[in-house]
Amino acid sequence: MLAGEPQPWDDAMGNLLATLTRYPRFLLGFVLGIFVSAVRPFLAWGRRGPLAAVALIGAVISGSICLMQILDAMLAVSGEA
Repeated sequence: MLAGEPQPWDDAMGNLLATLTRYPRFLLGFVLGIFVSAVRPFLAWGRRGPLAAVALIGAVISGSICLMQILDAMLAVSGEA
């Protein structure tokens, strides 16, 4: 296939994006479905015992702090960079 030719998935992806923007309720369900699918294994792991729950909470907090610092450095939100 040449670079300028339309791909078979171009039309399907355009239809998906048009549907997502047309129906906010569908968009919310789509995003929440992906979020629940990603989080469910971690919730099952956190129910094993109190030590696993504490480790899971610590991992979420440290991951959030790391992500905030990376975004702050990349976007120079504070204006110090």
